[in-house]
Amino acid sequence: MEPRVLSYDSKGTGQPIVLVPGGLTGWLSWIPHQERIAERYRAIRVQPIHNELGSAGRWGDPTYSGEIEREALRLTLDALDLPTIDLAGWSGGGTAVLEFATEYPGRVRTMTLVEPGAYWVLEQLGDREEEVQRGYAAIHALAGREVSEQDLAAFLVLAGLAPSEDVARSDPGWSRWAIHRQALSWQSESLDHPARTVAELSGIGCPVMLVKGTESTDLDRHLVDVLGGLLPDARVIELKGDHASHIVSIDVFLEAFERHLRRAA
Repeated sequence: MEPRVLSYDSKGTGQPIVLVPGGLTGWLSWIPHQERIAERYRAIRVQPIHNELGSAGRWGDPTYSGEIEREALRLTLDALDLPTIDLAGWSGGGTAVLEFATEYPGRVRTMTLVEPGAYWVLEQLGDREEEVQRGYAAIHALAGREVSEQDLAAFLVLAGLAPSEDVARSDPGWSRWAIHRQALSWQSESLDHPARTVAELSGIGCPVMLVKGTESTDLDRHLVDVLGGLLPDARVIELKGDHASHIVSIDVFLEAFERHLRRAA
């Protein structure tokens, strides 16, 4: 598989902000944020390759990697003629944002990470290794195959988006999640293990805002705190909610996001 220019949706004018989604529902999750951000900035939602193809029912390609995600984002920014941007990512999108900023630190004015899935950082540090490996084993078991509704329910519990599989199935978002569940089959070993070292994170000099939810999994909350200590100019905020706290507490998130952007200015 080769990187390519991503599908994108741009609204508003001014300083460009690029929003990278998580690995299940894709760019739909950023719509309410984009609509409000676009009142003062140019807000651009991108749709990663795995979200686009997975949501269309395509099974995951084992050659899809973090490097392909990174270069697809670069090609998209080049096509939009955006040399420098504010970059925000949620979950798997946060992992992609971190990878991009590590490779191209001069192109990122600020970075916002909402519970990124960069568990490779903990793995390299030997931190919570058994817990990390259990999570990897569960999600990588879905790679390159049909994802059932039972698989989806188990993933939602693993991600901290539901306390049990029964609750996941009764959640108002279930029908929406189910439509996009095949995107989970793109979460492979090659995607989760970029050719990076923890030491490289010290090269990211832009202001970073890290977000964690009060009801998120202990592992996700811990990873946010660890990244807060590794990135040179980072601060951690906590929002009410779970893995989707930036959606659950959207008003508080956007207020903090605005302060973050002003700080860089």
